[in-house]
Amino acid sequence: FGGAEDDGIVPLRHDLCAQFPQLPEHLVSWDRIAVYVDPLDGTREFVEGRLSNVQTLVGIAVDGRAVAGAVGIPFAESGVTVVYALVGAGIGM
Repeated sequence: FGGAEDDGIVPLRHDLCAQFPQLPEHLVSWDRIAVYVDPLDGTREFVEGRLSNVQTLVGIAVDGRAVAGAVGIPFAESGVTVVYALVGAGIGM
């Protein structure tokens, strides 16, 4: 990877955080947070029409340590399903 300025990370982070310019003191600052998104995990399955095997993945890290994540299954036969977890708070669906 190039520098953050070159790969679009800084502008994206700025856009996502623009509506929250100041965080309350008990929360971490934006520069310590990283959000990872895989909008289409299962690209081959998607192309082949096996939509029940396609997921959307989101991970959140603070200071390089994973603290939360979610897996969305957008094409489940029973409807959209999301499973999420937060360190110290457990999991939900």
